[in-house]
Amino acid sequence: MRIPDHYVRVVELPAAVRGVTVPNDDGTFSVYINALYDDESQRETLEHELEHLARDHFYADTPVARQEAEASGESPAPSLPSEERTIRLYASLKDLESYLRRIGALDKPIEDLGRPLW
Repeated sequence: MRIPDHYVRVVELPAAVRGVTVPNDDGTFSVYINALYDDESQRETLEHELEHLARDHFYADTPVARQEAEASGESPAPSLPSEERTIRLYASLKDLESYLRRIGALDKPIEDLGRPLW
């Protein structure tokens, strides 16, 4: 895999951000590594960001979670069938609760999760 031309900058970013890569208008990439981290963490972050470039993640139509797993050398979670990726609308809170229980995402009454936004 070829890694496109890139520029690496070590800058202070929010503590929760280890690094980020941004495409430039000229086809190159700017890789920003957080200066708040130690040398080893910065090296690992740079390797991770370069893996995104080597795998053409900026031009791939795959979920970000899958790209992150690939860049970290992990096995990506299996993709959901297209039916599972559709936007779902529920007529009632009970219908939503039934669906969440069916897929194993809810183990207590939905009312215990807090007040609905609507």
